[in-house]
Amino acid sequence: MKISKYLLIVLLLLANLKGFSQNKNTENDTISYSDTIRQEVVFDSNDPDEALYAMQNIFKNQKIATEILNIKRDRNNKIIAIEIKMKSDDGRIKELNINKIKPIKAIKIYVDKTNNPDWDFGIEELIEEVHYSK
Repeated sequence: MKISKYLLIVLLLLANLKGFSQNKNTENDTISYSDTIRQEVVFDSNDPDEALYAMQNIFKNQKIATEILNIKRDRNNKIIAIEIKMKSDDGRIKELNINKIKPIKAIKIYVDKTNNPDWDFGIEELIEEVHYSK
């Protein structure tokens, strides 16, 4: 069961990688797609702690550190509390602290370079549950 959850997270990570950055070579007018400009990870209340802690280095290449702390679960083993902190090398910080009675639906952690030459990043609690196809 745990292995399948890890595989699912890896598949989600791979599915969300998008290479759209264009490098134009004026000599032969070729365009290469090399840099990822948006990456996101979504998890829900069922994901195991080990998988969440493994995501802490996911945005290391974008020079953004992610900390996941204080995961608390209810008696059904669903996440009801979590702290997430993202910090860029230039000092920008985004935080999300959730402490509820009911389980979280889903959380999205992302980096994005589409509208800014520096990496934008953030954390969002989603209002709908994530449904995975099997």
